[in-house]
Amino acid sequence: MSEPSQPAAVRRELTGRIGEKYEIVRVIGKGAMGQVYMAHDVVLDRDVALKVMAAQISDDPELKARFEREARAAAKLTHPNVVTVFDLGSHSDGSPYIAMEFLKGKDLQKAVRQPGGMPLERKVAVIVQVLAGLSHAHQAGIVHRDIKPANIYILEDEKGGLGGAVKILDFGVARVTAASMTGTGNIVGTADYMSPEQVKGDRVDGRSDLFSVGCMLYELVTGRRPFHSDNLMAIFYKITHDGANFDLVPGGAEYDALLPILKKALAKGIEERYQTAYEFTVDLREWLRAHATTESSRHVLEALVDLEAPTHMPQPMTEAPGATVVPVEGRELGGATVDLRGRREARGMGATRVASRTMTDAAAAARSATARPGAPPITRPVPRARRAPSPSPLPWVITSVVVVAAAGAGGYFYWKGQQPAATPPVTQAAAPSPVTQPPSPQTTQATPPPPPVTAAPQPRFDEAGGKAGASVRAAQNAFRGGDYDRAVSAAQQALREDPDNEPARDVLARSMDGQKALQRVRAGQSALERGDYDAAEREAAAALAIANWDQGAVALRRQIDAARQKAQREVEESARSQRAARVSQLLAQGTSALQQKQYDAAIAAFDQVLAADPSNAVAQSGRMGAVSAKAVADAAAAGGGAAASGSGRTLVAGATVARSPQNPAGSTPAGFEDTPEVEVKRGSQAAALPGKLILEASPPSPKAGDRYTISAHLLNEGSQPIELAAMVVTTTINGKKAQGRVAPAASSIAPRQRATIFQSPSDNWKQDTTSWSMEIVVHTARGETYQSSLTWK
Repeated sequence: MSEPSQPAAVRRELTGRIGEKYEIVRVIGKGAMGQVYMAHDVVLDRDVALKVMAAQISDDPELKARFEREARAAAKLTHPNVVTVFDLGSHSDGSPYIAMEFLKGKDLQKAVRQPGGMPLERKVAVIVQVLAGLSHAHQAGIVHRDIKPANIYILEDEKGGLGGAVKILDFGVARVTAASMTGTGNIVGTADYMSPEQVKGDRVDGRSDLFSVGCMLYELVTGRRPFHSDNLMAIFYKITHDGANFDLVPGGAEYDALLPILKKALAKGIEERYQTAYEFTVDLREWLRAHATTESSRHVLEALVDLEAPTHMPQPMTEAPGATVVPVEGRELGGATVDLRGRREARGMGATRVASRTMTDAAAAARSATARPGAPPITRPVPRARRAPSPSPLPWVITSVVVVAAAGAGGYFYWKGQQPAATPPVTQAAAPSPVTQPPSPQTTQATPPPPPVTAAPQPRFDEAGGKAGASVRAAQNAFRGGDYDRAVSAAQQALREDPDNEPARDVLARSMDGQKALQRVRAGQSALERGDYDAAEREAAAALAIANWDQGAVALRRQIDAARQKAQREVEESARSQRAARVSQLLAQGTSALQQKQYDAAIAAFDQVLAADPSNAVAQSGRMGAVSAKAVADAAAAGGGAAASGSGRTLVAGATVARSPQNPAGSTPAGFEDTPEVEVKRGSQAAALPGKLILEASPPSPKAGDRYTISAHLLNEGSQPIELAAMVVTTTINGKKAQGRVAPAASSIAPRQRATIFQSPSDNWKQDTTSWSMEIVVHTARGETYQSSLTWK
């Protein structure tokens, strides 16, 4: 009997019907996880794109979960700039599939290579539609994490050209942030378009997608990727350390106006980057307003005139309990639709409301004035709206929306200032592990950041006149410059000159409020310097309640936010360092115990490391060695005096040889198969398989006439069950070989468990035995093999 052949992981094209209602027409694409077919829905009489996972890959629970997650994530999204998912099911061979709308056109990667190219304003319009779809996804709590030209699809227009709507494809690595299946440390995405936080393995939010969009816009403008290299590690280094070469941006007014937008989109620091897709889109709107010349670009501009801002910052991307999605209608965008409405849960009421407003030039200017410190400035080519004449250098005309928002912020901070101090809850980034995690100091415990605070417009004074006019104007100018002491003095002088002067009384009252607010700001700054963030925040809130137009109070509030975030980062870094030190200590303990043949202690130490870091290769290898050595020691101890004394010969087990047909050493790592022009090589051998085959003889040193049995056990050191398919046993006695296929005694081995899979019938050891060996090969359902032998020595 010959040994059974190994199952080959061959990707075959499917024909006929998938599921109950999809008739395959033809193959239209192939990817790392399966194939995409054009199919016909015979029930609804429509063509669909059917993405089917390869049957061999679907056996991997993690990859299958990722595929199904793609369908669920995309199905949450209903937006004209996101591909629509219709259905999720499984083929007769177990391969899962998703049915999506069938699109006619080309992806952006191919579209830009068409003869004649694509005008710059059309490229900007495409990016705007991408941002529209991403804004919708981010508000739903979904981060795409693999934005690249190949995942952006441009539909054909009525004339057959690529002038239609833009669709975002493949949420296959998207992260549903409220219930993530991908933990910190997993790098998912395509190398050239990754954000710095993706490369570092940090947690990501919507701002990571915006960096990827910036990479695409740079490539559309310059014709090159901003961080490209022939080496994968070099790409990662460039993304995290090097800036893009903006000298490659062509010259000319339209490119000069686009340059600051590119710089802000590609900022390394996540706080210096665009914070929402809405912000990014507004800046591109201003660019289109100045440079759009074609009819299609003007359609985009018209759709963006009444663009609506989100009412909250959608990061970190987590779903609030009880929050509901408010359906809204979109606006036409050059064949697509922009729908950037936000939602915010009303504080203290649990209700969901939609706020809308027209983004005027004045509002855009106010937003720019309150941008985060250090962010690259955006120079707009469009002139700002004209303001009414005034002796003041500061603006008098602010939209009613900003006034209402500022009043609400002032009321909130006044209310907060009256509340007793409370200890903010600790934001737990990960589940606790056996490795001790140091506590964070109370002063650096993380709280969700409050909404951005913007100073209300300064009060407008009546025109100063009469005999005290000069003193009143001096008081008003001093007030506007923030010199409240001089303003009080000048106002008092004006009242001495004209006791009934109302403008003088008004500026005096405001200046005295400013003095009180300034005292609270100074007290807050003192508290901030000694690290008492709660006290500093109370003082800032009190200052804003007294004078919500005071810039010093607003600046203090931003300083507090920045200090809290910095302290939290320091605490997290310290915790990571201490965890790393603890892991190193446990690894040293396990290695030392293994060398001293204290196998149980070694296994316990390695288990603690693996509980905190299941992918730690040193702990995996050490634990496997400890378990193997312990098994050998136990077998030797069971042999009794014959083996110990060295009399006779003993049946000795060999090491386990494990093989996998998938991902052999040197193959391309998953996730980078479709990266053009990049040579990607695996840096090390594939990780060891989790199973260990252990053969035992009883007794281990049989003598002529002794009855003996052979048993085989499979130890699963992994985190997923091992499903067994078949087993081949080959026995060779005195040079004569006998081989047979045997059904395993157990069909599935649970994680961290050992099970007996074979036991030979009891037999007598023959007197004429001169040589004896047994080889067992176990085949799993995934095509892996475990091989070991037992030899009489």
